Amino acid sequence: MNADQPQHEDEISLIDLWIKAQEWWAYLWKRKGWILTITLLFAVGGYVKVKWAKPSYSATLTFSLEQGGGNSSSLASLASQFGYSMGSDGGGMFSGENLLALMKSRRMVEDVLLTPIVVEGDSILLIDQYVQSWPKLMERWDSTGLYPFDARLKHARKQDSALGVIYYVLTEKSLVVTKQDKDLSFVSVSYAGHDEAFTGAFVEQLAAQATDFYIASKTTHNRDNIAKLQRRVDSVTTELESAMLSAGRANDANMFTVQSAAKVSSIEKQMKVTLLTTLYGELVKNLEISKTMAAREEPLITVIDRPHYPLRVRGSGLKGALLGGVLGGFLTVLFYVGRAFLRDLNQQVAAQKQGA
Repeated sequence: MNADQPQHEDEISLIDLWIKAQEWWAYLWKRKGWILTITLLFAVGGYVKVKWAKPSYSATLTFSLEQGGGNSSSLASLASQFGYSMGSDGGGMFSGENLLALMKSRRMVEDVLLTPIVVEGDSILLIDQYVQSWPKLMERWDSTGLYPFDARLKHARKQDSALGVIYYVLTEKSLVVTKQDKDLSFVSVSYAGHDEAFTGAFVEQLAAQATDFYIASKTTHNRDNIAKLQRRVDSVTTELESAMLSAGRANDANMFTVQSAAKVSSIEKQMKVTLLTTLYGELVKNLEISKTMAAREEPLITVIDRPHYPLRVRGSGLKGALLGGVLGGFLTVLFYVGRAFLRDLNQQVAAQKQGA
């Protein structure tokens, strides 16, 4: 008998719970008119809010970033033969989360903001296009001499402070840079803003700046060493031309003399020409090999998807109405449930006082 007691109590509690749920349903059903009315009002409010609010445009650009296929160790070995160091290729900067941090760095974003774009046939800085989308901000900047922005004064205190504020707003609230998979080379740059021209151009310019910086950092050492090899080739070429001219003159002079000293001098000059010719051939060959390897090592940037105009507008009237209706219905039900709960609680407290 005692063993069956807990099961019996569980059955009673489930029955009581079901009865209580029916009571609550009946209680709310009687007030369905008010619940539906307030839900409808919130739905209309959500719809109007979205329709009357400033539109928010969304732009996303996806690109792939692949390392070059060249053998960097071979190129470094080749360069070391001539006393040049290949140094670091900068690849670590773009591994893992570092690439994402680079694209959201202040230097990168500020360079993008100071990039001119063409809007309706007129050239304008991106930062000025952004300010135009906020009339009050534009009016304030205009009164302080910040608008239009003078890129030549970006390091001045006032301009630097203004750039810092815009940078914070963009990177903390609207700019998202993600790597779709740590094992993949796909990077997505997304931005949401109230100005369509700025939104699309900002995403494209940010991707362009980052990829240009990447290529430059990956190839700068290769290009520097190729330039050194080229200067060495040019120097040997000049020496070889001078030696050939001198040897030619010596041969012409030997045609009219039988002196042994003159012949020895002519032979030495011919030997110098031969040595310089050999050195020149090796340098030219190594220079071409270096150029080929450097070209193979240059990273490949491919844009997979870019923003398409007109840009997608975030949010819709239907979504606003749905969210408003859900919120209105939830708050109304919560109000009635809370009021009923307090009423029952007060009745229980009053009953206990009477019993005491």
